Amino acid sequence: MPIAIVDLDESWQAAAVAYLRRSPYRNAIPLSNVTQLRQRCEVVVAHSDGMVQGVASYYRDLPFPALAFAAEPGPALADLLAALAERAPLLREAELATVIPEQRVRQLAACARVVGLATEYQMVVEPETLRPRHADTVRRLHADDLPAMAELAELGGLEAWRAAAFENGPAFGAVVDGRLVAMATTRFATADVIEIGNIVTHPGYRRRSLASACTTALVEACFGLASRVYLMVMADNEAAFSAYRALGFWPSERFAFTTFRLGGGLR
Repeated sequence: MPIAIVDLDESWQAAAVAYLRRSPYRNAIPLSNVTQLRQRCEVVVAHSDGMVQGVASYYRDLPFPALAFAAEPGPALADLLAALAERAPLLREAELATVIPEQRVRQLAACARVVGLATEYQMVVEPETLRPRHADTVRRLHADDLPAMAELAELGGLEAWRAAAFENGPAFGAVVDGRLVAMATTRFATADVIEIGNIVTHPGYRRRSLASACTTALVEACFGLASRVYLMVMADNEAAFSAYRALGFWPSERFAFTTFRLGGGLR
C-alpha cells in the first residue's frame, strides 16, 4: 500500500502515541513532541492503509531548527521530511538538527545530506540505581528565579535554555550567599519518560558537587511523575559522564547529535 502523510490531529493522536511507545527511551523526544510539547510543534504522521509507519516533528521553540522522527524502513521518512518542509518552508534552507539513536543516522542519510555528527550517551537512572547526593543549599526553583536562571544559563553556555522552563516540569537550584550557582531543569515530562537537562554550575562554584545535588533533587521529584528518567551527555565530556555515573546513571544507548540539510532524495 502507498504511504500517506497526514497532520497529527485528534483522530491520529492515540495511534501516533502507541507507535512511539513501542520504544519509549529511543522515541522519547518524538513522544514529547506529540504530547506535552504538541502546541510548539508541527507534527506529521505517515500511514499505510491506516497503520502508522512513522512520525516526524519540527519543534519551533529553540534558537535552531530541531526535528525529531521515528519511522519504518522505506519511503516513510523521506515523505515525512518533505511534508514538514511544505508546512515550514524555512526547513528547506536551514541547517537542521536532530538527536537520534545512531542506528537512525543511515536512515536519515538516505534522504537528506548529513553535515555533522557528534556522539551522545543517553544516560538512564531508576529509583533502585540512584545514589543520591544532597546539599542544604538546594531548593526547588520558581518563576521568580527565572532571571537568575537565565544568567546562569548564559554563563554556562546552554544553547537550548528556554525561559519557559517551568512549563515542562520541576527545576532545582543551589543558592549560596543569596546567589543561584547551580541548577538542573526538566526538558520535558511525559507520562512515559522524562528528560532532564540544563545542568550547570557557576564557574566560580565548581567541584563542590552542587550540580550533582541539584540533579539528585530533580530526579527524586521526577520519579513522582514517571518511572523513566534520563539525560544526555556528550561522549567526549568525561567529567560529566563520571559525575552522572557516580549518581547511578548508566549509558543505555549511543545517540548522534546530527546536523543535516534537506534535499537530494526529498520529493
